[in-house]
Amino acid sequence: MVPTNAAQIVTLIIFIFSYILIFSGKVDRTTAALFGLFLMLSAGYALHFMTFEELLQHVDWEVILLLFGMMTYVGQLARTGFFKYLGVKAIRLSHGKVWLLFVYLTMLTTFVSMVIDNVTTILLMIPLTVEVSELLEINPIPVILGEAILSNVGGVATMIGDPPNILIAVASNYSFNAFIIHLFPPVMAALGVALFLAKIVYRRWIEKGAGNVENLIKLEPEEYIENRKLMNQLLILLFFMIFFFALQDYLKISPALVAMVGGTLALVITMEEPKKAFEAVEWPTLVFFIALFMLVGGLEETGLLKDLAEGLSSISSNPLIAAIIILWVSGITSSFVDNIPITAAFIPVIAVMTQTYHTGLLWWALALGVGLGGNITPIGSSAGVISLSLSRRYGYHITNREWFHFGSLVGIATMIVGTAFLFVLQYMS
Repeated sequence: MVPTNAAQIVTLIIFIFSYILIFSGKVDRTTAALFGLFLMLSAGYALHFMTFEELLQHVDWEVILLLFGMMTYVGQLARTGFFKYLGVKAIRLSHGKVWLLFVYLTMLTTFVSMVIDNVTTILLMIPLTVEVSELLEINPIPVILGEAILSNVGGVATMIGDPPNILIAVASNYSFNAFIIHLFPPVMAALGVALFLAKIVYRRWIEKGAGNVENLIKLEPEEYIENRKLMNQLLILLFFMIFFFALQDYLKISPALVAMVGGTLALVITMEEPKKAFEAVEWPTLVFFIALFMLVGGLEETGLLKDLAEGLSSISSNPLIAAIIILWVSGITSSFVDNIPITAAFIPVIAVMTQTYHTGLLWWALALGVGLGGNITPIGSSAGVISLSLSRRYGYHITNREWFHFGSLVGIATMIVGTAFLFVLQYMS
């Protein structure tokens, strides 16, 4: 089917409307995306530029299967008590010192987020953080904010640490190792800057100190382990999964296959009833991804994204300038709209621009932009939204002012760090 200018205008209106609906929060984001998909498909048939079968071809099933496999595996590992065990270990190392508690818990969340989806990590860490903070008679909000914001930063470092990176990895065909080589150094620098800013922003909270420290010493990490044998078996399985992720370039094995095998073996090891095991899978998130792929596919079918890519490419013949523009545009945009749909929208544009510039620098700019920029506002990332929701459930309401006081500062500062690293990454891409 041949797209027309009318088709481009209509699909753009539907796309913008769908994103506003997703962003508004008045309708569940999955429902909003599905409604947008319905409108997009209706326009495709009415204006004769797209069919349902053509739209299905835009769904990247490799991303969906990779997320499904990792969610299944993480759900089984969480039931062994492993994450609570790590958290209590970190707490005991702090010896009741508030700043060390902040550093250990946020760094634990950050590094776990490099291997396991940061949304899942946040869901596991916040209840423990609240419990320990109440035990020490300190306000848990700075730690919760630190965990949410630094987990977003840490998730940028690896291919599987953040949903946007999974999308970028599949679209760009970059390997697990490539993500670590290109993104781990800027993430480490960004984390250093974030911790420096945290110590300044929360200096009064740190000086106030903790009480009831003697109860902290009594915590026994071993008591939080539900099943040590299963935990050890699943950790060995995780080691092999990371091993095969790392050998992706040499073995030519799809990351989705590794994740699916890992999730399946986790079920075999635990002998968990599938119905119960799959409760850990975020089904609405998977459906949301599928709907997003199709929504963006509608724009692609009309040629609108190709025109946008050519327009951005015409701004500068220098790929570094283009990469800086992409980092900041995607970063600022991600601060207002969840970074997953922003990434999905940018990927086809970057794919076309990459052919023009013949460099992978643009992919790394996108990863840094959507990962770091999502911290500027509390609605810029899934981890941020979930952190606010969970903290409210436990009786601690995090205001927008509290988020902006730390999150916006970190978001902008780390994007500046990311921009500086683009000057180095241009020689590695």
